[in-house]
Amino acid sequence: MSSTPVISATDLRISYGDRDARREVVHGVSFEIHEGETLALVGESGSGKSTTAHALLGLLPPGGRVDGGTVVLGDLDISGWSDRALRGIRGPEIGLVPQDPTTSLDPVRTIGAQVEEILRLHGHRDRRSRHARAIELLDRVGIDDPDLRARQYPHELSGGCGSAC
Repeated sequence: MSSTPVISATDLRISYGDRDARREVVHGVSFEIHEGETLALVGESGSGKSTTAHALLGLLPPGGRVDGGTVVLGDLDISGWSDRALRGIRGPEIGLVPQDPTTSLDPVRTIGAQVEEILRLHGHRDRRSRHARAIELLDRVGIDDPDLRARQYPHELSGGCGSAC
């Protein structure tokens, strides 16, 4: 295993508000994830888990701001990068998979079509290779029977962990 983390956050502090009134909602979060590792952010609803994930990618909603700390992706300190610079690494280098498929995915499009659309947006032009890659990715993240799941709609996913548990 490499000694360089795939991603790390050090003393990450995030707030919401406007110029006159801000409220810190994430207080000095630090972690590092190495290749092959998994990190679980656990906490009550509203404790900052999603805010932390969104901050790593520069995707905080209006009023959200990283007030301190660093985010390092591989050997690159991406803290303070502009949205334009971050767009260049979102997808190819880093991404976010939202937790709830019923609110995160289009309910009238199949899972496979939605994964393929992301691949198309990131330069995969050949339809057949996009389809094969979508199946491969579903399998890689532990989705059981990826061929079937690719043809299903978000509401048809159980929400359980299948064979990954």
